[in-house]
Amino acid sequence: MKNILFVQFANSMFKRHNACDTYWDVFYKRWENIGYYMGENTFEIPKWIAEISYFLPNDNKEVFWCKNHISEVINHIKITKYDFVLFSLMNANQQFIYDIVKACPKQKFLVGGYNDQFMWKMRIQFPNIRICNTTKDTARELGTTYKFGTDYTLFKGERVIPRLTMSYGCLNNCKFCIVPHGKITSVEDKYIEQQIKSFEPLDYRLIYIDDKTFGQADNYYKLKGLGELTNKSDFNGFIVQTTSPMLVGKSAKFNEIGVKVAEIGLESYNDEILRKYRKPSSEKVFDEAVETANKNDIKVIANIIVGLPEETIDTYQKTYDRLMFLLSKGHLIGVNPAIYTNYDDDANLGEIDFKEDEKTELHKEWWDKFNNAAAEILSN
Repeated sequence: MKNILFVQFANSMFKRHNACDTYWDVFYKRWENIGYYMGENTFEIPKWIAEISYFLPNDNKEVFWCKNHISEVINHIKITKYDFVLFSLMNANQQFIYDIVKACPKQKFLVGGYNDQFMWKMRIQFPNIRICNTTKDTARELGTTYKFGTDYTLFKGERVIPRLTMSYGCLNNCKFCIVPHGKITSVEDKYIEQQIKSFEPLDYRLIYIDDKTFGQADNYYKLKGLGELTNKSDFNGFIVQTTSPMLVGKSAKFNEIGVKVAEIGLESYNDEILRKYRKPSSEKVFDEAVETANKNDIKVIANIIVGLPEETIDTYQKTYDRLMFLLSKGHLIGVNPAIYTNYDDDANLGEIDFKEDEKTELHKEWWDKFNNAAAEILSN
């Protein structure tokens, strides 16, 4: 039996823009009635922990939330003996992880994540770290057999929106996306059912479907009936992320199988930018998607990216005007901005802040405008 520590960094660890916090506070309060619940320490439960915990049923497992400073983690590791300490690395937390590994040379670490270059830089420098590109790699490093599934017992009682995986991959080829494209692999029914049953310790009303473009996989229609497996009388349906063309063509079907909210990956309401980033949409198709979804009783959120280098005052204004109009009329329930991350550029912090260049102040200005205006509309 091994002693395993999962380390996760809480929202409080990151220096975020105040406008972003204001928007999310208003958004979750406004839509709590339909099931938008934010976790105690972060927006949602870290699914990577649930997936790894599933194939470690007989080990001693613990989650440590780092809330204020990495010294909390370092002290905890030095006081308590663990066989392995696990991290999920992103651009936003990579320096935290680097400093923790450096401060604990006698501790064995397993790290997975998105920035391969940074992870392998650590691997070369620190002999006590192993890189795991997949959960199968993690199982091998832990000396156990890999099994696909989720186990949320470490998060019992948390009020959240759990994630359900029905497929992997995406058929689109958006320029900025790192999701493997060109192929879709559907998850077997038995594994989908296992995931839903694993949500039992959690307090939830909505389930977020983790498929990158819902509706592409051949099993999407099987969503119908899955709500009954929750055994929850107050279960309210599913949140999906998809494209404008998919909503235009399948909104009626989505409503029939239990989709409550659809997030459209709009990114920018400018055709020239959409074409440059190979987005399978246009301004016109986005408008049609919102209208079609509303007619089929599906609530819509527009996900946008702030920080694309092609954006100007005029392009930002165009996106802003269209989305705030739709939000004010109730055709959208949210406008969710994300900071552009160029995964080929180590200098881009991504997720948390903008790369420093000649357009940094422009991006920050519009980041505040999108967040503050959306928050104001939703609070009225």
